[in-house]
Amino acid sequence: MTETPTIEQAREALATAETEKTEAEELAAALADKVRAGDDSVKPKDITAARELAEFADLRITAARRKLAAAEEAERHARAEAVAADVRDLLKNEDPDDIAAKVTAAVEAVAALYFATEARRLRVLEMSGRVRFIANELEVAGFHPVTELQKRYGISADHDSVAICEPERIGTVGVTPALAIAAVVGMAVRDNGKQAEISEQMSYLSSRVETFVAQVPALRDIFNKDGSTK
Repeated sequence: MTETPTIEQAREALATAETEKTEAEELAAALADKVRAGDDSVKPKDITAARELAEFADLRITAARRKLAAAEEAERHARAEAVAADVRDLLKNEDPDDIAAKVTAAVEAVAALYFATEARRLRVLEMSGRVRFIANELEVAGFHPVTELQKRYGISADHDSVAICEPERIGTVGVTPALAIAAVVGMAVRDNGKQAEISEQMSYLSSRVETFVAQVPALRDIFNKDGSTK
């Protein structure tokens, strides 16, 4: 069985055969021109031999093209086999970077942040309500509430914030869990383009969980489609 040449070898053989055909055709044409010019030194067998060489070279071209096609197919097949092996290896070792563990930790951290932020927001709102209740009482008593709160007690409040005014002004806002989580994502991913991609995904948040779990096999044994742990 003839061994399949490399692509480079097949290309070289094709180029050689094409050159041989061209040279033989040029020789046959030149000999014919000599006969037309009256050169008696040219024999019929000379022209026949040149034309036979051209025909033989043409056959070699056909063979070279077939060998080139076979070499390209063999090379493509080898690459495809290698890719298939890598795909199988990827799926057998689907989570070498511990994505599932990192996702689990991130989910737990985000949940903790959400509830801690909400508890803090409620504390701030409760305190703001107490301050504003006193402000209302001061206003009913005939005082300017903002001025009296700051002058007498060194505090102020808005609907979702409270502040102390002495010795320097320090205020805090009852931030929402949504803001906290969005800010954390922004801190983790600083690239503006990537942030835009994440923002777009957030628009479809209800379906992202199912899609993510479905597309990352390592997560399927840990999370249900709704993102809750099994």
